Amino acid sequence: MPEALFAFALAIVPVVVTPGASFTLMATRVLGDEHGVVRRVAAGTAAGILTHAVLAACGLSALVMQSAELYRAVQLAGAAYLIALGIVTIARRGRPATAPEAPAGPRLRLRTAYLANLLNPKAAAVYLTLAPQFLDHRTFTAANLLALAAVHAALTALWLAVCATLLRSLGRRALALPRKAFNVVGGAVLIALGLRTLAQARGGAPA
Repeated sequence: MPEALFAFALAIVPVVVTPGASFTLMATRVLGDEHGVVRRVAAGTAAGILTHAVLAACGLSALVMQSAELYRAVQLAGAAYLIALGIVTIARRGRPATAPEAPAGPRLRLRTAYLANLLNPKAAAVYLTLAPQFLDHRTFTAANLLALAAVHAALTALWLAVCATLLRSLGRRALALPRKAFNVVGGAVLIALGLRTLAQARGGAPA
């Protein structure tokens, strides 16, 4: 099993480092004075990952992936959620990054990152297509699937923390960059992710 965990960790790295909803949620908040953003995004994303692993172990994810209607419903829900998140992010009140005394927008909640991951059918696909390749008929158990999910969650948390450190370092070197600019870019990315998911939902069956 240790060999399987290590091999899965290597295989999941490209998935982890590909920018998505969790990265965008972190990036649009980390330059402000809101404390615990990385922790909440990482915890919410980890909860979503573990939920997908549990659902895969129970066979529910397989049912969704095999049903075009259910899969499309999840895609549409995820697309709507990402687009709504993007609109809210853009609408948040902007302020200079160097003015911590200015009022900030609503605090990012853990469930925001959780839902963003939970409503992503491609995240579910990881535990129906990728993860089983590292387990055989003897080791394919709920406990081992959760162990793989824990590795996935830990690498995601590490990646978010590293990226947050780099973003903060860049932010300190910037000259009063407007917070609104980050909100607009981040919101646009979330909307683009939602529109891409919407296009995939309209375009056909499960990938």
